[in-house]
Amino acid sequence: MKGFKAIAAMSLNRVIGDGNTIPWHLPEDFKWFKKTTTGHIVLMGRKTFESIGRPLPNRKNLILTRHPMKLINGNQEIFGQFKEWRGGKAVAKHLKKPYQLFIPKVKARGVQDLLVFKSMEFIKPEEFECEVFVAGGAQIYEQMLPACTDLYLTVVKREVNGDALFPEFEDKFELAEVLRNEDEFEIRHYQNSSLNIEQPF
Repeated sequence: MKGFKAIAAMSLNRVIGDGNTIPWHLPEDFKWFKKTTTGHIVLMGRKTFESIGRPLPNRKNLILTRHPMKLINGNQEIFGQFKEWRGGKAVAKHLKKPYQLFIPKVKARGVQDLLVFKSMEFIKPEEFECEVFVAGGAQIYEQMLPACTDLYLTVVKREVNGDALFPEFEDKFELAEVLRNEDEFEIRHYQNSSLNIEQPF
């Protein structure tokens, strides 16, 4: 089965953020994140998107939010002017999928696509040709982790203060391998043992 993949970084005390910022600076981990997700899809919540401040280039950006118009109206320099589609002949046929609420005129170089979803139930990884990486924040991880086949987790080797924590996952995921071990961080690959994951022959 094809499923979501989660990608995250947390401290030893499970902190992933502090006031919508990342409480550490690890350029090598950022490079790994960029290399891993480039050419694929990144799925994030509204707060994570707004903390980044722009769509991530060379990737499809999916934003999951209960309040799409709040996101759109607060970021018109990115989305431009457009209205929620409520049906009718004025919209092209390929835009009439029930989950695809908005098609913005994205003003960001290198962005492949930027879509806004109101509910995770409409996001189906098998409909996309490339991988879908869940990239935060804490509430999105909590919602989506049970549906993720894989978790790529950077463990920052220190404790930090923060207001956003990575949810418990250890009861459903097993460590498959350590991809990288540095002085300041370790990148681990976990697999969801509660899902029926097809293994390649």
